Amino acid sequence: MTASRSFYPAVISLAASGLLAVMCFPGCALQREYVRRGLLLDSINLQLQRIEQQQQLQYKELIQSRAEVLTLIEQLENRIGEVDAELGDIEDRIERIGRRLGAWQGTLLADSLNSQPAITKADSSVARLDPDVIYNTAYLDFTRTNYQVAITGFRRFIQLFPSSDLADNAQYWIGECFYSLNQLDSALTEFNRVREKYPDGNKVPAALYKMGLIYQLLGKGALAKAKFEEIVSGFPDSPEAKLAQERLKNWR
Repeated sequence: MTASRSFYPAVISLAASGLLAVMCFPGCALQREYVRRGLLLDSINLQLQRIEQQQQLQYKELIQSRAEVLTLIEQLENRIGEVDAELGDIEDRIERIGRRLGAWQGTLLADSLNSQPAITKADSSVARLDPDVIYNTAYLDFTRTNYQVAITGFRRFIQLFPSSDLADNAQYWIGECFYSLNQLDSALTEFNRVREKYPDGNKVPAALYKMGLIYQLLGKGALAKAKFEEIVSGFPDSPEAKLAQERLKNWR
């Protein structure tokens, strides 16, 4: 009986030890799984943070690139407007030269009946006040960025030849000179004179378009929009009308 009583406690103790061991192993494995999953979640969170940072950086770069592209487009549109104005000016001068050549040929025919000294006297008088020479000299100063000198030359041309076909062109280029000097208020005044003094001239659409651009630069959106709309409605066939339509299409 004594041996039997000592045997059962030993068996019970061994069984308890084994049960505790069995219960311990699953608990340790579960703890390790929790640790492993925690580390995995931390790694995923870190990767997500890096991805988010990269996306934010890419978004900022995209916004900057878009702004640069819009700036380049605006500069290109401005240059297109200037080129169109220059081409129109060249066409006016070619037409004027053609008319002058025709008139000159008629003058030569008439003068051939007179004495040679009379021709020389007429030629010297024309040379002193040749409108094309004055105009072209002022325009050359403009292309060489001698804007103040060009303004003086164009004003002199208008003063001497107010009824010339190039008077409205000269007035327009005065505005362009002030625009290039970034004297925007003066540029507005001179461009507005193109419309007021030469309402039937071919430089009115170009002057109105430049006025719209200046109002945009000055933050006067309503006035700028009004100028672009005036071009589209009043001068639909002009090159500036297409530029104005593009401006209005993207208007906010």
